[in-house]
Amino acid sequence: MIISLGITFNVATSQPTSVQPEGSLVVVANTVGTWQDNFNPWNSPTGGYAGMWFIYEPLALIDYGTAQIIPWLATNWTFTTGYIYLPNGSKVQTLALILWLRHDVYFTDGTPFNATAVWYTFALEQAYPQLGYTANDIANMTIINPYQLEIVFNQRATPVILYTILGHFIVDPAQWGKLFPIQQLPNGTIIALNKTGNPFTYTNPNPIGTGPYMLYSFSPQQVVLVANPHYWMPGEPRIKYLLFPAYASSTQATTDLALEKIQWAGLSIQDIQSVFVAKNPQYNHYFFQHVTSPGVLYLNDMRWPLSDPVLRQAISLAINRTAITYLVYYNYTTPAIDLPVSVGQLGFFNSTVTQLAQQLAPPQSNVTAALQLLESHGYKLVNGQLIAPNGTPVPTMTIEAPAGSTTWDAEVNIIAQQLKQIGLNVQVITPPFSTALNDLQTGNFWIERIYLLSTGPTPIMFFQAFLYNPVNTPGNITPIGNSTTYNVGRLNLSLRLSPNSPPIIKLYQYAMGNFSNVTEYEKLLNEIGMFWLKYMPAIVLINGWVNYEYINSTITGWVTPQNNYWIGAPWYNPPLPVILALHLVNQSVPEPWWYYESQFNITVPSSWLTSNDPFVYPTSTSTTSTTTSTSTSTSTSTVTTTTSTVTTTSVSTTTSVSTSVSTTTSTVTSTVTSSSSNTTLYVIIAVVVIIIVIIGVVLGLRRR
Repeated sequence: MIISLGITFNVATSQPTSVQPEGSLVVVANTVGTWQDNFNPWNSPTGGYAGMWFIYEPLALIDYGTAQIIPWLATNWTFTTGYIYLPNGSKVQTLALILWLRHDVYFTDGTPFNATAVWYTFALEQAYPQLGYTANDIANMTIINPYQLEIVFNQRATPVILYTILGHFIVDPAQWGKLFPIQQLPNGTIIALNKTGNPFTYTNPNPIGTGPYMLYSFSPQQVVLVANPHYWMPGEPRIKYLLFPAYASSTQATTDLALEKIQWAGLSIQDIQSVFVAKNPQYNHYFFQHVTSPGVLYLNDMRWPLSDPVLRQAISLAINRTAITYLVYYNYTTPAIDLPVSVGQLGFFNSTVTQLAQQLAPPQSNVTAALQLLESHGYKLVNGQLIAPNGTPVPTMTIEAPAGSTTWDAEVNIIAQQLKQIGLNVQVITPPFSTALNDLQTGNFWIERIYLLSTGPTPIMFFQAFLYNPVNTPGNITPIGNSTTYNVGRLNLSLRLSPNSPPIIKLYQYAMGNFSNVTEYEKLLNEIGMFWLKYMPAIVLINGWVNYEYINSTITGWVTPQNNYWIGAPWYNPPLPVILALHLVNQSVPEPWWYYESQFNITVPSSWLTSNDPFVYPTSTSTTSTTTSTSTSTSTSTVTTTTSTVTTTSVSTTTSVSTSVSTTTSTVTSTVTSSSSNTTLYVIIAVVVIIIVIIGVVLGLRRR
């Protein structure tokens, strides 16, 4: 009887304690009007701004500024050799990837996250290529065991596909599989069994993920998320509700931000210092991070004389990038050097390349150097008009940017004025966005300012829009009038850096194929960088940045210049490291989740673990005996709701303390927390029961 009581006592007191989520956070990632009831991760026009990426999780976190990969739903991965069969029956070798997945993770409907979920997510894209991402890249997949999956790619895949795979969200196969069942044939081909449904157009109003938050309520005016009580990371998240109000204009959103009605925003605010910070300097803050793709000026190589690399270099020299950053962007960004990658990726290039890139992109321009370069190659400046080496005046060109973009429109007007200094007459046009994009893709432009068409977490992916084109034509040039997203400037991709170098398209392909060989990859990148500066397919203007605003009067844990652990904007995908670090100022919490990386099999940058980290918080401790034994216990609980049964498994480390009455203290790494009020109650009840039993035994002995 006493043994039975002891077992009951130990089970009751070994329940893990954790921080309960508290409070709320108002988030405005962007101003999009009203919300659409669409949380389809493949095709939601507003879901990404309404908290969708707090619901779905990727296999790994990818920092697009530094290419850092942090394991998440996948704990490990490795490339291996795969084989596929061609239509003629021949067997060929190709690239394959093996994924090891995290255990004890569940979707919010109770479905376990495992290899089946990952298989289904990627298989759906093969069955419905309109979904994109890995569509047509995967030849077959094999579930090795419930938490291990092999993916065999088609021949065109390169190791860079790792970023696409690991950065991919995973959907609930129980939810999506009911609507869009699929089947993998013996040859690896995946087919759709639903011949009428289309997952691309499915709105998915009830999103189910593994993430730290769930959909609580929806209206066109506001989306509310609530903390997932069964999230796989114990003690997370710390904030209970996330509110996403809809705003039609950035003006009203900025006003409410200054009034502290919003705590976390990703708005573009002109004169942010006076409009926002000055309203409450103690708590109102912003941070601009140079982690995204730079702003570029596309040049059409099929239009003479822009086909002359010398003229393109002279244009770059003549542009005053400092004026653009000051007049257009209020110095929120900085002038770029002439390489089309993010600031964090410049470290891949050696000093020879970066110094030349800086020389060709002087921040305040160098008109004298531009004119000297032109004159040394036969150009002449006559009465303000540039004369080409063949004696004909350089024709009037156009520079365009989409109408409605006040920043891009301002940029092209400034550039048009600056280029007059080297004798170029450039007329500004601002067609509608769809027209401007079509002009770029069909080659019907001279000079154009629009977003970079190819980006990624590693430099070679930025070059794709300029130095690669799968079309089989001379020079891999898409004819004018035909649309493409590759080599939109129509550069001849058979050009070489030197007579002994391979064509640039081959150099690009070699770099893509050697991505996992760091030494060879960087060597190839530097050759590509020198080619870029020699032929200048486009002109890089300003460094890209992510801006975000936050108010820390009630919530702390933000990304700051001093603690720059992740990209801070709420629209950045994924925002998980940030939301899992945030908590109320007066909330008693342990250190951020990344201090427990060994528990979660997660590797984070060493810079996150600093001795003066502002996230180290005081925690309560309990006095214990010096004689302790440590063991790992697993507790399983089943929670039933009106809609489904959710089974969650959490693992905690328990420390048994040797005293007159056995007690258990829940610990994680070196942080010790006091037992919960429920545990205390159980202890009291157990002690009372033991006393009653002892009294009963004593009375019984007396009767004898």
